[in-house]
Amino acid sequence: MQMLFNSVSFLFLFLPVVLLLYHGIDRFRFRGKDLTLNLLLVVFSLVFFCWGGFKVAVKTVPALISIVVWNYLLALLSQKWKPFLIIGVVGNLAFFFYYKIWNEFAKLIDGLLSSNLTIDKLVIPIGLSFILFHGISYLLDIRNGKAKPNKNFAEFALYMLFFPKLAQGPIVKYYEFAPYFHNRKVGFEDLVAGLERFIVGLAKKVLIADVFALTVNRIFVGGGVDAPSLWIGIVLFSMQLYLDFSGYSDMAIGIGKMFGFKIPENFNFPYSSTSVSEFWRRWHISLGAWFKEYLYIPLGGSRKGNVYLNLIIVFLAVGIWHGSSLLFLLWGLTHGFCVAMEKFLIKKGWFDKIPKLIRWVYTIFIVNIIRLVYKVPDLDTLLQHLKCMFGMGGIQEELNFSWLYFLSNRILLLSLISIVGMMVFGNTRVQNRLRQWDKESVGFSIGKYVLLTGLFLLSVCAIMTSKYQPFLYFQF
Repeated sequence: MQMLFNSVSFLFLFLPVVLLLYHGIDRFRFRGKDLTLNLLLVVFSLVFFCWGGFKVAVKTVPALISIVVWNYLLALLSQKWKPFLIIGVVGNLAFFFYYKIWNEFAKLIDGLLSSNLTIDKLVIPIGLSFILFHGISYLLDIRNGKAKPNKNFAEFALYMLFFPKLAQGPIVKYYEFAPYFHNRKVGFEDLVAGLERFIVGLAKKVLIADVFALTVNRIFVGGGVDAPSLWIGIVLFSMQLYLDFSGYSDMAIGIGKMFGFKIPENFNFPYSSTSVSEFWRRWHISLGAWFKEYLYIPLGGSRKGNVYLNLIIVFLAVGIWHGSSLLFLLWGLTHGFCVAMEKFLIKKGWFDKIPKLIRWVYTIFIVNIIRLVYKVPDLDTLLQHLKCMFGMGGIQEELNFSWLYFLSNRILLLSLISIVGMMVFGNTRVQNRLRQWDKESVGFSIGKYVLLTGLFLLSVCAIMTSKYQPFLYFQF
């Protein structure tokens, strides 16, 4: 079983051991301390990878090391011949094509030519898409003059493999990460702040997202449900996805802080957005920033060429990054079309004239409805679900449960907590007031730590008594 942030082995073995060794070494002053600490984190990042078992490690770790070595060598060779940087980027894309796209492509060819090009039992390394994007960032940052080739292999390997951001990001650009190779300083306040952030993320994942997951799976996997149940399922799935993914990001940011790294924020209350464009500025922020810097701007951005076509191309690429099936191409095209349409309406001065509430409803509707692609196996099933949801027939199965069955008291309570939490904590004034109270009020601080301790204990109890629940974005 792959090690997860929400596993007993990580919470009570891996993380404590790495922290003790790291800070035990960090207390001493000696020549080569930065190198020692960097190597320590690289070694334990590989241990994190290998935890899933020897058979899995044999198939995945060599591929990951090959990607690291490939980018390291091509960057060094570029000092003599600049085109090596482009060759390196193409190599990363080739890795991506082989692991993420080839089998889907091969199935189409096999169907047309009766061939057998599909690769059976292809094991995709965890976090492959994120690691490849880190490699491309490194090479393009060098090409754009924002970084220089790093001759220190330990530093570069740390950038590529650092375990907190390994499996689900956030995606950190090389020039953002490089300042932390040397002289990292971690005070007691940093350790406490990192632990606080980690516990918040753990609670979001274990106490809420995983509970929503049980109901969502009953709806979309069990079958025999009515239209209201599908609407309940897709709304709960959206909350599950947000709490699961943002929970992971919180934990990654918290762990990074404990080791002296500043990992960028990845979410900013996206469900308060009043346009799909704004949603992408608040959701998976590091992915949107990556595509903006390394694809949208090189295409011409909003200044050169056809801006609407540029946007659609970018979101098609985002769709392919998520998955190579036609479902994710449709997902990317839908987002791209909406963002391009909004761009056109803004240019004409029409978009801001639409009432804010209507813009919010439109945004939430689009974001939620297209997420059906995550829960169905093919286009036919997607169409059946859509027909059912809009009262046009669709799913031809005997009804097993009505929608009231899925609205348990627990689901209603957690939904209320989630919605109120997003509304309250997403308010800038509330955020500023809480920070002020945290600095000035001893009573507030005591209450905060009592709450965090309770959340941690409840999370551990939930982990001990529930089934294995991987993070949703591990598949990417």
